[in-house]
Amino acid sequence: MKKLIIKVIGVLLLICFLIYLFYSPRLKFDVLENPNKDSTKSTQNKDFKEQESNVENPMPKEGVGTWVGKSLNRLTDKYGQADRVYPYKNDFKNYVFKQKDEYYLVTTKSGIIKSVYATGKQAKVNPLHISDSASHVFEEFSINPEPTINANGKKYELELSDSDMKTQTLVKFKNIYAQIYIDQQTNKIVAVRYLDSEALAAFKPYQMLTSKEDKEVKSKHGDLPYEQSSNQLMTLYEITNEMRKLKDAKPLKINNTLAHIASFNLYEATGADSVEFTEDALKQQLNEQDVSFVSSSQNVGYDFNDVPTLIHSWLNSDIHRSRMLNSKYNEMGGEVMNGYYTNIFVEEK
Repeated sequence: MKKLIIKVIGVLLLICFLIYLFYSPRLKFDVLENPNKDSTKSTQNKDFKEQESNVENPMPKEGVGTWVGKSLNRLTDKYGQADRVYPYKNDFKNYVFKQKDEYYLVTTKSGIIKSVYATGKQAKVNPLHISDSASHVFEEFSINPEPTINANGKKYELELSDSDMKTQTLVKFKNIYAQIYIDQQTNKIVAVRYLDSEALAAFKPYQMLTSKEDKEVKSKHGDLPYEQSSNQLMTLYEITNEMRKLKDAKPLKINNTLAHIASFNLYEATGADSVEFTEDALKQQLNEQDVSFVSSSQNVGYDFNDVPTLIHSWLNSDIHRSRMLNSKYNEMGGEVMNGYYTNIFVEEK
């Protein structure tokens, strides 16, 4: 009888060990890297063909698209002072305007509006509409998957991949552009960013080459202002909650202890030879900081040039989406450092 019990225990231990080996890779939080940072891979668009080049989309007559190229003073006269202001690279400055069911991230240069990112159920993104089917975009507008833009005396060639077309397609309206963020799972528009060619060249949301030199245009994380990290983190929190509101999930509370853990976690992970973010390390740090939790998870992104593009990349990655929109989580805390963006999600006890 004892031998039988020992055999049964041995078999059970072997099964547990095999299960651990099979599932252990999932104990790591995968880092979502910007898919458009490498211009050497092929981005030929198989599903979408360029439409006739002589078809021009008319300029928006109302909504945030009409703000681009105007003085910021016209916007503050209507909405009042911004909720937050912070410097961005290349002399750009970001202004955050928040109202009920409207969220605007406005980027200016020398007092002139260069870009407006807009989301929220009531955001005015005419002629588009938040939560509308993205099918209308491809039916109603002319779209070029390989546009050429001119900015700062240079010519840039952009390449939109199949994934770009389905999740962040680009529509040209005469002298401005609309970057349309699409939730691929529901095929609904969740945000729109109107911007001019200079802002488009600066944000680099797509693979980009300079025509003359045929060289990839890369971002530099070291040239960002010091104030940007903390403000980019606040923007990450805000847009995360805006996406949750659109999906009828309760907004997450910001937990500064989680932010401290995220900072330490990021420092430890990037300080090693290989960058790894693991569940064990996160749970250990939560316990050491006496954070009372039922469950926890973490999203990590790397080498994105701005928060909106990162958030919408998380939204269209199944595993990152499930963490960001999970209704069981009620708190978050993150960090932005050296090209990395992290956000910890916790279900408190």
